[in-house]
Amino acid sequence: MTRRISLCSVSIAVVLYAQSAQAQDATPPGGENTVPAPGSTPGTAPIPETPPPFTPKTGNYTSDQTPSGPRLTREDRPGQGAAIDGQPTGTDLHPMAGFHNGLFYLRDVNDNAHLFIQGRAQIDFFSYAGGGVPETGLKPTLFFRRIRPEITGDFLHHFNFMIAGDFGATNIDNPKGTNETSAAAPGAAPTATSGKFATAQTVRFQAAPADVFINYRNGSFFNVQVGQFDAPFMMDNRTSDKYTAFMERALPVRAIGIPSNKEIGAMAWGETQDRLFSYAVGPFNGDGMNRPNVDARFDVMGRLFIHPLAASNIEKDNPIKDLQIGGSFRYGSRDKKWVEYDYPTMTTQGAFAFWSPTYGGTNGTNHIIPAGDQIAAAGELRIPFDRFDITSEFLYIKNNTREAVEGYQSTNTERFGDISGISYYAQLGYWIYGKRDINGLPGYENPPRLNWSKPDPVDPDTAIQLLAKWEQVSLKYESASRGGVADAKNIDGDIKVNALSFGINYWATKHIRLTLNYIYNQFPDSGPVKASQPGGNVQTSTNRAQAPGNTIGAGIDDAQRDNAHDLHEILARFAVAL
Repeated sequence: MTRRISLCSVSIAVVLYAQSAQAQDATPPGGENTVPAPGSTPGTAPIPETPPPFTPKTGNYTSDQTPSGPRLTREDRPGQGAAIDGQPTGTDLHPMAGFHNGLFYLRDVNDNAHLFIQGRAQIDFFSYAGGGVPETGLKPTLFFRRIRPEITGDFLHHFNFMIAGDFGATNIDNPKGTNETSAAAPGAAPTATSGKFATAQTVRFQAAPADVFINYRNGSFFNVQVGQFDAPFMMDNRTSDKYTAFMERALPVRAIGIPSNKEIGAMAWGETQDRLFSYAVGPFNGDGMNRPNVDARFDVMGRLFIHPLAASNIEKDNPIKDLQIGGSFRYGSRDKKWVEYDYPTMTTQGAFAFWSPTYGGTNGTNHIIPAGDQIAAAGELRIPFDRFDITSEFLYIKNNTREAVEGYQSTNTERFGDISGISYYAQLGYWIYGKRDINGLPGYENPPRLNWSKPDPVDPDTAIQLLAKWEQVSLKYESASRGGVADAKNIDGDIKVNALSFGINYWATKHIRLTLNYIYNQFPDSGPVKASQPGGNVQTSTNRAQAPGNTIGAGIDDAQRDNAHDLHEILARFAVAL
């Protein structure tokens, strides 16, 4: 140990001596960077009254200011950086690491590569109320909605990338303890009591890729992005869930228009310099997040929107300049021979499933599966004025389907049908305090970039936003509209849901958000699948959407089972977004 300390001491002394000598050689007496002291003879070395403190240098960086010389510039040390307040800088004299424009960053000395440390953590609280809700599995809970470390960056000013994995949401496996692990011991015949079951309510915590892509940028108007990311269909879907106005995207977007949210594919996108015109279009697998293409068919999705007042003479800081009008389309097809996964379940913002793609049929459980053409079109409108925002989107879908009995999805098709209809939402926002649009405009998900011409605020931006939203879903499912005969126990009919929501967002900074949402969900004319009593209320084709109370068992609370038509959801979020 003594020998190691001695060797270290000698090494440090040698390094310090060498650096001191190098510093003296760099600014010789009478050199061009030496300012003569008052009363001294030009050409001779000034003798300071108090010698400057010795500061060793690190690597190839020189100090920000020599003891008796001016501030160094890029021309003073070509190809090298400088140290400002002891921190290394690049050749442009900006720090090589730090926090700017809301980004934690690292970069190389020549500013050709940037690495941004980003991520999001969303801790949610869900609570429910309504007829029959206490008898269902909807219980108040605090859980992790998203835990997503993110690494983004760029190379050579043309290539951007993002690598993000999601470690939420927390959930439980085998909630009722009914998952059977074996029917009987090896070699024994199964009996009514020989089965073995997995432990009930075990913790489920899954990790999966989220946004993973590379983007080539050739100016603002032409970019090509390849990987997995939020699909370019509908404005709300192209708004990061870090910054959506409510905790979850609008019901017509999230449950009907693009339930997968993210798709694997490629996208050309861009915007004119004056922000008048923006576009995004490309081919995608169309089979959902993290699912490879299963049938060699691809979806084409695109979105186009304009800011008609962007080039007007309206003051730059007037919000109406960001008036936005646009539309989206989606077209694809599913091969009935290869696609076997279910049509997406439809859920409320608080994750209650009001419509399921499976039901008990005559010959067993029937599965509703996408098959044939999948068509969707949407329009979007955003009107910002003063401290207000009016935002709305309208959606039309016509998705062809087929039905198959469980276990025979790959070999048999019972019938061919479709699900079609309209959905929309209208949202009003009011910024009662702080900076409106604190995290930018909705519908944009451009890769992060450092902008040195934009200074950081002395005090962090804050904001408070109040929200109100009305949503409506009006769909119709017909199981045999394209061929075959409907099952005697079919779930053909309308799917109708109305939702009235209120919310408040408090942004302590751009990165810390507290949110409270209240949602009143209505399922008009809903009912249980089977009557509680002979002649009692039962679900009909008038509405196949169900309220939670309609799902409880007969005899538990038949009054609520027969007459429940609503669900109250009280949700809160504590979030960090980098």
